[in-house]
Amino acid sequence: MYYRFFRLIYLSCFLVFLPLLAKAELSTREVWDNLKKLLETGGYQVIGQEVSVGSDLSIKNVQIFFEVDNQTNIIFDIKSMNLSRNSDGFIYVSLPEEIYVQYLNEDEFGYETEANILVRARELEFKVSGTLSEVLYELTASSAGFVLVELLNNGVPASDFSAQMEFVLTDINSKITSTGGSTIEVKSLLSASGASIKGGVSLLSVPLEVNFQYVMDQFKSSSVSNEPKVSLDQDLEQALAKGFSATSNFNFDTSEMSLNANTPGGPLSILFATGPSSLTTTISQSGFSVQSDNEKSLFNLSLPSKGSDFELDFQEFSTSLNIPLLAKSGEQDFGMSLKLSDLNFSDAVWDLFDAGNLMPNDPASIEFSLEGSTILDEGLTREAIIENQNLGPLEFGKILRFKLKEFLLSALGISVEANGNFEFDNSDLETFQGIPRPMGTASLQIKGSNTFIDRLEDMQVFPSETIMGARMMLALIMRASGDDILSSEFEIDEKGKIYANGQRLR
Repeated sequence: MYYRFFRLIYLSCFLVFLPLLAKAELSTREVWDNLKKLLETGGYQVIGQEVSVGSDLSIKNVQIFFEVDNQTNIIFDIKSMNLSRNSDGFIYVSLPEEIYVQYLNEDEFGYETEANILVRARELEFKVSGTLSEVLYELTASSAGFVLVELLNNGVPASDFSAQMEFVLTDINSKITSTGGSTIEVKSLLSASGASIKGGVSLLSVPLEVNFQYVMDQFKSSSVSNEPKVSLDQDLEQALAKGFSATSNFNFDTSEMSLNANTPGGPLSILFATGPSSLTTTISQSGFSVQSDNEKSLFNLSLPSKGSDFELDFQEFSTSLNIPLLAKSGEQDFGMSLKLSDLNFSDAVWDLFDAGNLMPNDPASIEFSLEGSTILDEGLTREAIIENQNLGPLEFGKILRFKLKEFLLSALGISVEANGNFEFDNSDLETFQGIPRPMGTASLQIKGSNTFIDRLEDMQVFPSETIMGARMMLALIMRASGDDILSSEFEIDEKGKIYANGQRLR
């Protein structure tokens, strides 16, 4: 699903930002054929009436169709394109400044949703050169983007609901290289001095009105894909098996999102600002991976009618995930990590749960990473999951190993560290009632637990019986190893028996 979404965005940008540099040995018809080939490889259908005048080529009534699924279609209406060779050796492609896009969806009950979108570019220059085996595109524009023109339900505007949306890139430079062969390799670069999306929705029956704006500074993206001659949108699993791969990266220097709403409970506003941020995704035979990094972020929620203003900020937030996608007989690796550092709460937020300031309001941090291996009996692509939607999670494959490489938590004057390493016997689903039996060891260390529990008791958040139960539980599974430091070593043996510091718990 996410892959298709990014391809739709890519096509919109492709039509308005198509790019590259080089020297020209191609004819105008070869350029047009190459553009169609790129689009059709990605699952699009292209039609148009070709008219040749000398070495120039005009394409009239150009339409590009994309079938998202059986219920959803997107149609790009370009009207006309002109391809001509210039004295500088490049082939120039002229596109209309405005292109209409129609989004059509009909659900299983026959309810139709239609969105009419206008894609537009200003001071657009698009030139092409290269050879049949390597086509180069280059594009510049002072601005380009899209605006939502009309939203229809069953052919008429909704009486209760309305929406507006506009997306704009400024000072655009884009380059694309397409290299042919048994597979098509496409490399693209896009930079813009700024990017913004703004819009709003209103719902009269509630009543509710929301307006938002999201702005990015120094936006850049890059991607590399190898596409075999297989329709990705008909069978992504087959395309991956035949060698399809794609890597993309998005990054920007700063961003700010502001949202203002009028609700039945009163007005509210939200501000979210970030420093340098990036998102990298990769999909291939090896699986899907994503890495997200974000620095110096601030979140603010204001409720003027209640006189409340809540704010938090953090220095760094990063996440990563990698999972296999294709069913294979051998082992495949997976992993996940998260890091959140120097999280601070404003006094208004802190007072919600600690009005007496009994807990230390120090910056909080959490960090963990895990990895493991599995054997997939069924694929994890969207098509495979839909086909096997009646299967339970354990029927998709087997988990073989799981390793908690590190877990670090520091907050409220307490710190927790943990790690562990386990293997799983998938033939034994009885010892742990339907879960493959694990075998391995783990360690846990807690600093400041006694002081933390004392503060909880002073806050009177929990009944004294609950506090006493927590102390007894810690005494049962942990041992003192320093000044207000507790530690424990856990083990699950080959028979499923569980031990803490050598004492059997199960």
